[in-house]
Amino acid sequence: MTRARCVHIGLAAAVALAFCQMAGAAPAPQDAAAQAYDAQDARLNTAYKALSKSLDDAGRQALRAEERQWIAGRDQSCGVPAGTAVKNECTTTQTSFRADELTSRLKQATPASSATASSAAGTSITGDWGYRSDCNLGHSAQLGVTASSATAAEGTWSDGTRVSGNQGKFKGEWRQGKLYLRFCAEDAERGGYPVCPAFSDVAAYVAPEGKRLTWFQVDGPASEGTFSKYVTLDRVPKGGRAPLDKPCKDGQ
Repeated sequence: MTRARCVHIGLAAAVALAFCQMAGAAPAPQDAAAQAYDAQDARLNTAYKALSKSLDDAGRQALRAEERQWIAGRDQSCGVPAGTAVKNECTTTQTSFRADELTSRLKQATPASSATASSAAGTSITGDWGYRSDCNLGHSAQLGVTASSATAAEGTWSDGTRVSGNQGKFKGEWRQGKLYLRFCAEDAERGGYPVCPAFSDVAAYVAPEGKRLTWFQVDGPASEGTFSKYVTLDRVPKGGRAPLDKPCKDGQ
């Protein structure tokens, strides 16, 4: 009797062990798309937190607002209903691009030693800047800097000729005395900037030069970080217009 009982217990334990081994060896498979998204989302979160720690309070607030706008822009471009979490190829790709961008910005963050200079530059450029020419088809360009801190700035832009043009908003980040700009446009345009509130990668920078502001555009692939001079902007008085470039030496 005792022997039979021992055998019964041994069989039950063996069956239980077998079930445990089966459960451990064959977990429910995760969706490949969800795995890919989660990996990029983890990269993004790591880069975001590190970049946020490198900024002052104003910079962190600006980054937080920027991130919310980016999420809204990503979901809109991917056809994702607001307030929902969809893990597909589109959201994964956009999240990967954003993680790359924040990682790059973290590597090029403004050194603490130049923060004071950036702050002074940021304060001095607040206001309206513009260029105007009647040469050929005409050319006008404008930056309206509505807010600027030691690390960031934002405002409006417009650029065009008598035939065509566009306008929208920009967000900028100070790096060693240069304000690197990302743009969004009010109207969709083939080959142009994303429609607001989604923003482009860094597409230009402006640098104070005396009493003027020089605008440099990305020249070639953005990843190469090569820029060329685009146009020089003058301060525009409230309610006034930019000086007319009659010799057409700039911004043709």
